[in-house]
Amino acid sequence: MAFGTTSRNVTTDNVLALNKGLAPLVGYNFMLRVEGLYDLPCKSVKAFVRENEYELIQEGGLNDYVHMRRKPISKPFTLDVERYVGIDYFDPLPNGSEPVLPILLAVSRSADNWSNPDGWVRTYTFTGCTVMKKMYGDLNAEQSGLLVETTTIAYREMVCLDLPLGSA
Repeated sequence: MAFGTTSRNVTTDNVLALNKGLAPLVGYNFMLRVEGLYDLPCKSVKAFVRENEYELIQEGGLNDYVHMRRKPISKPFTLDVERYVGIDYFDPLPNGSEPVLPILLAVSRSADNWSNPDGWVRTYTFTGCTVMKKMYGDLNAEQSGLLVETTTIAYREMVCLDLPLGSA
């Protein structure tokens, strides 16, 4: 194609970035893998954020420009995992524990084959984890309900790994 002869479309001709929004992920096919051995069925995983704090410094002499400087981290990053407590309950995340291997949060388009990581479309990897808190849901004799355990996990780093659409 000669320069200037035809216009190219950025969304169809871009082979490096495949962000077309054709198949968005659903938020209910997910699994938590702990120590590479335990696959945890979860009710929900909440509030995992990776953000940096910045301070704004006014430039001396010029009032129309502000410098942004990254602050040291003042509080740990956390994620909350809600699980149902069952009869065959085993807790691979006891309070105060520090898993050796990263904790993986796998998101898939289908809930068919979790044993094969090739079926995972997006994987969040949490390293440097420490279990900070355990909280249990209400026990009420007047109302039926399932017992829910909420685990708060602090982490040092979060990395999101995306797999191409055709590989899953």
